[in-house]
Amino acid sequence: MTIGLIIAAIISPAIFWIFYFRYKDRFSPEPVSIMGGAFMIGFASGHIYLKFISFLSGVGIPADQSYFIFNGSLVSLVYLIFVVGFFEELFKLFSFIFIVKWFRNFDEKIDGIIYSSIVALGFAAYENFMYLPYLSGAELIGRAIASPLTHSVFASIWGHYTGILILNKNKNYKKVLIVFTISFFLHGIYDYLSLSSTLRILSSLVILLIWVWRIRVLEIETKRLMPEL
Repeated sequence: MTIGLIIAAIISPAIFWIFYFRYKDRFSPEPVSIMGGAFMIGFASGHIYLKFISFLSGVGIPADQSYFIFNGSLVSLVYLIFVVGFFEELFKLFSFIFIVKWFRNFDEKIDGIIYSSIVALGFAAYENFMYLPYLSGAELIGRAIASPLTHSVFASIWGHYTGILILNKNKNYKKVLIVFTISFFLHGIYDYLSLSSTLRILSSLVILLIWVWRIRVLEIETKRLMPEL
């Protein structure tokens, strides 16, 4: 696999999804430059996350994560929820909050899903940048397509509700904590299910259910922004 094909496998899904979200937000579109900036912030958060994970051995978690991920035990599930799911969503959330604070274009309810999803696309792009060179064939294609989608789906949960609270000037951080917890729990459970050949179909169901919810929210907000004829 050449470096050019690997880069194409990383960038192509990101471009597709960015313009998908821009289409959904077509009645009050975010500037492409701002969306690109959000993507790069997410990309940087992916780098910071992987650096952070490498330091976990200092608190007793082995640097070789494969033991926790692939042994199929309760330890594996706990690790995937409270380490992988929690910290991946946390680093994406921090990036999202940075954008909300400094990007003045955040002014509609739909923007919570838009920006959280684009941050997640950047995060997934960095992960793929690190992992795809070691994959090939169907495994490479599967990760290149699935990773941006799944990361954006989980980020949409906290992104939507956090965005609403911010726009309403509501300081109810308890609600943010609740939706964030739901997000990283589902993320970890999805990862656990996807590693089992017998349970993998259930992981697809998790993504499908959240995806249907996100489509519904985007449709409602798109209709709300649609100019009256």
